[in-house]
Amino acid sequence: MYLYLIRHGQSENNALDESLRVQDPGLTEAGVAQVEYLARWFAVRPLDVLITSPFRRALLTTVPIAKVTGLSPIVRTAIHEVGGCVSGYPEIGYRGEPGMSDVDIRKAFPGFDPEADIDEQGWWKSKPYESVDDRMVRVQHVARQIVEEYDDTDKHVALVMHADFKHLLLQHLLPDLPLDARHFGALRNAGVSTLKVENGKAILENFNGIQHMPADIVTPVSDSETRV
Repeated sequence: MYLYLIRHGQSENNALDESLRVQDPGLTEAGVAQVEYLARWFAVRPLDVLITSPFRRALLTTVPIAKVTGLSPIVRTAIHEVGGCVSGYPEIGYRGEPGMSDVDIRKAFPGFDPEADIDEQGWWKSKPYESVDDRMVRVQHVARQIVEEYDDTDKHVALVMHADFKHLLLQHLLPDLPLDARHFGALRNAGVSTLKVENGKAILENFNGIQHMPADIVTPVSDSETRV
């Protein structure tokens, strides 16, 4: 299998101070432009499976890819950003929020297929902020699930996700490489990392590729992202 790990386009939160961020933002004007170029890149490449996080910014990133490939995206809770769907920020604490429901997703994003755990209570179901232990268990689960589903195939599989979780997943799949921001740089909006996975072993072919976008729409990274 070939695995594409995609960070969403620039979200409205990416452009704001942490204290002003909202629980489920959309994309900025730059983010919309980024994902259109991302879709053009996939229009000339094979893609068989398209899986997206249930956060709005990931769903919006997936829309143009689905259009050019004709795929019906799978909405999978397990690849959400670290922490879950919460409001607040570190200085005041976090409060769990529901996240979009299956009905919300199907109405706003026709043709998308939310998995069974996404129901009328939303995908996050107002749980508290995700613990470090829980996120590491989730990383292991996602890696195992993808390998079990597609490892013995020649399919090209794309996951539309988030910077922090993408870093964790890359570190899990490639334990011998120092895939932190200090060595490789932060993960850019709408950037693509490509891996070939065979017999449970992943080989990195491209890290944080942004060559599909013109330089003037590549957005800067925050201080927190450069420390990941």
